[in-house]
Amino acid sequence: MDKQYETAIGKLLSDMLPVEWMRFTMFYVDDIYNGIPMLVFRLKSEDGNMESLQKSIDAFSGNEKWCVFMNPFSRKGNYILSIEPIKEMYLEGYDKGAPYNEKDYFGEDEYKALCERAVWDIPMLLDHIGKIKQI
Repeated sequence: MDKQYETAIGKLLSDMLPVEWMRFTMFYVDDIYNGIPMLVFRLKSEDGNMESLQKSIDAFSGNEKWCVFMNPFSRKGNYILSIEPIKEMYLEGYDKGAPYNEKDYFGEDEYKALCERAVWDIPMLLDHIGKIKQI
């Protein structure tokens, strides 16, 4: 996979949304098992494009179900764009008072499978989100 995909969705979203802060790198091509792909960002203000992004992500059909959600551990209102199992992990961790380590939560084999499936979704997800910008 081309290294450009590490930050491509972050760059696209920064053109679409009023981003205050973003961790542009979703994953690392050289080490796809570094973490399950996710994009973390905070908005200066809410606008209609965030709603369009939410709808687009919900309609995306890939290897994994993707979502955008508010990080329950964030005091500044950060969003996370990642796969549904990450959202579930964060929400369960919040309910129990602590975040989980991804590898511990999913187990080694499932963790690696989630990393692989999510990474292979990224080029298709990029194209899918890019269609919003063209509207």
